Formats: sequence, structure tokens, C-alpha cells
Amino acid sequence: MKIISIGTLKGGTGKTTTLFNIAGCLSENNKVLLIDCDPQSNLTQDCGVDITNSNFNSIKSIFDSYTEPNKVIIKSPIKALKNLDLIPSNIWLTETEMLLVNRSSRERILYNYINDNKTIFEKYEYILIDTNPSMSIINQNALFISDSIILVTDISKNGLTGIEIFEYLWTKSAKDLRKENNIKALLLNNSDIRTNLSKELIEYCKNDNDINKIFINEVIPQSIKIKETSIENKPINIYKPNSKEFDVYKNIINEFKIKGIF
Repeated sequence: MKIISIGTLKGGTGKTTTLFNIAGCLSENNKVLLIDCDPQSNLTQDCGVDITNSNFNSIKSIFDSYTEPNKVIIKSPIKALKNLDLIPSNIWLTETEMLLVNRSSRERILYNYINDNKTIFEKYEYILIDTNPSMSIINQNALFISDSIILVTDISKNGLTGIEIFEYLWTKSAKDLRKENNIKALLLNNSDIRTNLSKELIEYCKNDNDINKIFINEVIPQSIKIKETSIENKPINIYKPNSKEFDVYKNIINEFKIKGIF
């Protein structure tokens, strides 16, 4: 079982869509669990779950009342992907965030929960966690339990600044939590190689002594097909299996394997 979180401190980078498509590709040959820790619930909606329906438990149920896994995990929300399960989120997770401030060991709640229910979670080869663009307590729970953190930025100066701030803040928090640095990869998303900005940012990442250690060479292109995967509630391996975009995600997964992330 490997646990991986995806993060950034800038909204609109395509982080959730990236995770959704990576999970879809991985689940063709592996048992995968998605955990949505973002109150916006975009990953939950990408999987086709109606978040206006209040009759399901979510990640909030874990933090609030330690609800047992079989009441929280949605089995195969995407029917074509039998290996892909989901712990959903909802907007009320923001309320939980405020209540966690006074909890003891508040950054370790998810860690304790997964360890207390190891027999269930060890059935998954990969647990992939989506976060929101912040260093919230719930996000710190996800980051703390992760074997690896994947950072995602779009092609912008603000995006890269968000990555640098994320690294600084998490490195500081991880030290306080006695956690080794687990930031293992940086993905560039929504690239248009026809623009100078894309070329310059790629070159910058390759030549920077710190960034190039985690930089993933396969860059995700600007693509309507990728955006449509969220609308269609189908990751790229189902939605457009013969596309160049599918090949991009397969190459990214191969790079992750080389880096020991997958």
C-alpha cells in the first residue's frame, strides 16, 4: 500500500483533474482508493457522485465520528472501473476544519484511522488523496500520512510561487511533526509548447538545482479532452483510450515508478 497526496497553494492548476486521470489509468491494473479532502468536492463530482444528496457518509464522517470504513467508502463509483473506490467529500468539511483546532494530535487523525483499519486499507495498492490549495489541518493530515506528495502547477509565475511557498510551509510543519520530507514530484500542467512562457518555465525547472530533483519531464498539455474527462465523469483511459493525452498520463506513471512513487 502506497499513499500519495497531490497538492498546491494556487487554485486552478488542474490538480484534481490530474489526480482523477492518474487514478483512472492506475486502476486498470491496480486496486486504487481515492480520498477527497477538498470541501469543494471536485474529485467526488468527477467520479459522478451527486454531492447534493446528503445521504452518504464522507471524509467528514471520519474526522467527526471515526465512522467505520465500510460506511464511508463508495465502491466503484465509475462502473467501468471496478478497481477504483472513493471516500467522498462535501462542503460541510469546512465546518469540521474549524472544530479540529482544539483536538489533540489533530494532524494525525487520518493516520490513526487508516492504521486502526489496516486490514481494509491494505487491500488497496494505492491510496490517492486530493487536497485543497491551503495548509489546513485536514490537508496536513493527508500530507502527514503520505509516502509521497506530488505538486502540480500550471504554466504561470504565480503557480510556481505557490509551489515554492507550499514546499517552505510543509517542510517547516513536517519538521515539527518529525516527518521526513516526502515531496517527491513536480508536475507541470496545461502547457502550450507554442508559447514562450511554457518553454521558459520548463527550462527553469530543469535547470534549477532544487526543482530538477523532483521535476517530471512529461508535461501535461493544454487539452480540451482532458478537461472533458471531468464533465463526462470518465478518466482519459476510458473517455479517450487511443489519444495522445492517455499516452502522456502513462508516461507520467512510468516516471513515478522510476522515482519510487508508484
